Amino acid sequence: MTIDTEPRTTRSSRKVRKQQVTSGAGLAATPQPPRMPGRRNPKWIALGVVALCLGGLLSYMIYARVASETAVVAAAHTVYRGETIEQGDLTTITLRDGSLPQAIPATSLADLVGKRAAFDLIEGSAILWTAVVEDARPAEGRAIVGLKLEPGRAPGNVLLPSSRVRLIALPADGSRADKLAGSIFVGRVIDQTPAADGTSILVNVDVEAGVAPTIATLAAQDRIALVRDAGR
Repeated sequence: MTIDTEPRTTRSSRKVRKQQVTSGAGLAATPQPPRMPGRRNPKWIALGVVALCLGGLLSYMIYARVASETAVVAAAHTVYRGETIEQGDLTTITLRDGSLPQAIPATSLADLVGKRAAFDLIEGSAILWTAVVEDARPAEGRAIVGLKLEPGRAPGNVLLPSSRVRLIALPADGSRADKLAGSIFVGRVIDQTPAADGTSILVNVDVEAGVAPTIATLAAQDRIALVRDAGR
């Protein structure tokens, strides 16, 4: 007869450890399922490469365009020939580099203030160096005469600077025997302003130097009528 002297608690502990070892061995023996690699769509890869190339090309085009542009001086509104150029008459526009070599750079805008337009500067157009002259009037062989014209002796509101006009000599005291009566002198308007009486106008006209004394004499006698011709 055998007597079991091992405590009951010890046998229980061994049994638990044996179960744990068996359980761990079972887990270790079970292999993990393999990871499936993510699938890459060749179409998306190609699309990404194309988008990258297009982005680089667009960036280069923008850079090349900006690098080839130049800011130049332009007319903010029309300035007629002979008028003095003021700060408000000027603005800047952007041109492709080299498209207009004679254009005035925007950095020289302030240098134009106070000078005169050599010919009409159309609103929005680039201003060339040849379109601006120093304040040198009248030109060689020319003279400027001032006229005070009563109502009816000149067309109203159409005598713009550089307008081509004819100065017609009127008879003295209505006499047709006057040799100068009917004489015609051609000139161009420099500018005009209202007279102090509120009805007459004061007109400065550029004429040939040789006829300036005759025109001045007729103007003093109030014997001048002014006609504007077609064109400027």
